[in-house]
Amino acid sequence: MGIQINIGDHTSSVTRYVTVPASRRSVLHWARSQAKAIAKGNPKANKYFKGLSGGRTLTQLTNDSSIWINYYPGLTLFGEAEIGGKELALGPNSFSKGKWVVLGTLIHELAHINGAPTGNDTQAEEALYHCGLGTEEEWLDGIDDPSTPYDPGSGG
Repeated sequence: MGIQINIGDHTSSVTRYVTVPASRRSVLHWARSQAKAIAKGNPKANKYFKGLSGGRTLTQLTNDSSIWINYYPGLTLFGEAEIGGKELALGPNSFSKGKWVVLGTLIHELAHINGAPTGNDTQAEEALYHCGLGTEEEWLDGIDDPSTPYDPGSGG
């Protein structure tokens, strides 16, 4: 099965993380499927994730059924996760930007679960580029292309 979506069958250890609303689930199912497809078809993504301090590939993360995707209704950011933990949450802002941002947020938060630091560090956001969710121009020039979920200057 792999990474799980909280549909009411899980109580998160993070009290502010709750069941993903039914209206958000189809987009989240799509994003989870896309993350698994990236892991399977993009060796660059697995290599990047393996190099993070957690040392796991994206394939290992997406296949880990102890990782839970939750919802955090009061979150003003797109998502959050505990570094090295098993719980992540997406907030309303990621869903309001569309399915590609939901996918990008999921990848970003999985990078945190795999050890990418928060704050001004950009390793979690750089995971998007290595997963094919950003352009080479963004990567090299650091200028955001709003048509991709990757934001080259974004930390967190």
